[in-house]
Amino acid sequence: MAKQHDPDPSGKKLVCVVGTDEFHQRMISRVPEAKDWQVEQVLHRTEVQPHRGTFTFDGLYDRAREIIDGFDRPPDAIVGHLDFPVTALVSLLCRDYGLPGASPEAVARCEHKFWMRKCQREVLPDDTPEVRAVNPFAPGTGDAPPLPYPFWLKPVKGHSSMLGFRVREPSEYGRALHACRQAIHRYGEPFNEFLNHLNDTAVPPEANGNHAVAEELIAADQMFTIEGFVKDGEVIAYGVIETRRTGRHMSSLSSYHYPAELPEEVVEAARAQTAKVLDKIGFDDGPFNVEFFRDPDSGALNLLEINARMSKSHSPLFQMVDGCTHHRQVIQLALGEEPKMPAREGKSRMAAKYMVRTHEANGIVRRVPQQDDIDKLRDLLPDMMAQVLVEEGQSLADLSDQDSYSFELMDIFLGGDDAEFIQDAHDRCRDSLIFLIQPMPRDRVR
Repeated sequence: MAKQHDPDPSGKKLVCVVGTDEFHQRMISRVPEAKDWQVEQVLHRTEVQPHRGTFTFDGLYDRAREIIDGFDRPPDAIVGHLDFPVTALVSLLCRDYGLPGASPEAVARCEHKFWMRKCQREVLPDDTPEVRAVNPFAPGTGDAPPLPYPFWLKPVKGHSSMLGFRVREPSEYGRALHACRQAIHRYGEPFNEFLNHLNDTAVPPEANGNHAVAEELIAADQMFTIEGFVKDGEVIAYGVIETRRTGRHMSSLSSYHYPAELPEEVVEAARAQTAKVLDKIGFDDGPFNVEFFRDPDSGALNLLEINARMSKSHSPLFQMVDGCTHHRQVIQLALGEEPKMPAREGKSRMAAKYMVRTHEANGIVRRVPQQDDIDKLRDLLPDMMAQVLVEEGQSLADLSDQDSYSFELMDIFLGGDDAEFIQDAHDRCRDSLIFLIQPMPRDRVR
């Protein structure tokens, strides 16, 4: 039990942000209401998503409680903006400290890919892809495909499309299973630790954190994400972001564009589908982002996944277009307040995030853009932000949490008044910010 403290004489609310970093701490500090908050980091991003090795969920959970109990008063809100384990930690910590937030059980149903599809099928039976639980360690698993080819094989719990494989024939299925056996435990074991904390005994017995799911293909030409929250049972959508993809299987994310140019009736149809699934899941008083595919010819919508958090990747886009990051809505919701909706009060009419990737099987990074290179571009593009994600001398194979077909080298954030300006700015950045990769062989499933 947390120790008792006197109220803060300044009147500031203590807001604990789990798994954040300096970049997003600066984003939060620019929110107008931040003057009324004391924002404290609970675990650094590198602790909850380490570049190497494994981690234990219970170790992070105990450490987070220790940090929070060390503050001079109890928290008024606990939030996060990263995928598992942060989503799970936030849900348990909110329960422990009696704060608003989605229940751990609801968060688990969102995060567990097989469980989420089971819930979806109960309320959207005609709009749910076929899925099968796959135990990559069971003898004979690779003898026959769980679904007709082609299909996607994904871990029950992963992120950033890690260990996600488009499987077209038996040899690819065998290689995908082998890759899962090598690495699925990285998040599978901590996820199982989280599941042990649930008050719900209805966790699907077919699949735990060290299992995978085979899923029917549902991809379409358009992909978009709704950012929103649920408050007192009402599902609110406050932002729509277009996602563009690249690569042989069009499975690697290349850019996000905000606001998406979609008809209002499409957004409302997606929101309504989301509301049905979240109600079935029992999700309330928490933020979400939900990803959809849309066929522009037929208008068909396919829900890809529900994330029980805001997307950190979108936060600079909201900053540029709306004047502040959507941490604002997330923190106000966590404080039990009425979130203020984005109002297009930023410097830019639209914004984009570009993910610079290489599709080499493997390689050694020999050159990365220097800070001087970025600063010179910022003289021309003052609102441009860039995050270099690799270091000289680093092996691409050592990068953690990458999709199965590419490596992410850098993120570029740009704002402007029209799409042509943003595209021109992107091209200028790509011409000026140079990476050199020395290719090396590696057997990657493609």
